[in-house]
Amino acid sequence: MIDAHVHFWNFNKVKDAWITDEMKLLQSDYLPSHLEPILKENNIEGIIAVQADQRENETRFLLRLANENPLIKGVVGWIDLQNENPQNKLLYYSKYSTIKGFRHIVQNEPDGFLKNIKFLNGIKALQDFNFTYDI
Repeated sequence: MIDAHVHFWNFNKVKDAWITDEMKLLQSDYLPSHLEPILKENNIEGIIAVQADQRENETRFLLRLANENPLIKGVVGWIDLQNENPQNKLLYYSKYSTIKGFRHIVQNEPDGFLKNIKFLNGIKALQDFNFTYDI
């Protein structure tokens, strides 16, 4: 059994301002070592680590965690899919077998974002590298 959507972070009050006081429970570090006992207790064999921050250093952070933690079977990262040439980044990340796909958190984007031609071109480029797009 795999948990297909897990977030990790080192909590930073400024960077993670979206984690408001109404979500106080989340105002803490969440790393694989915190989750591992719960996974074992529930016979979960692995997880997919999914980005929670729309910065490329988040993708590198998740790749590092995956390299250090065999429970992480895959990573859904972030790149700028609106970039004029996302193929360069996709080619770079295709070297990492742990990367399974990418996502962009769209709920705070303006109306029509999902119809933006640059974004659609970025989504289309994913298929050339056998990556998924996760919503």
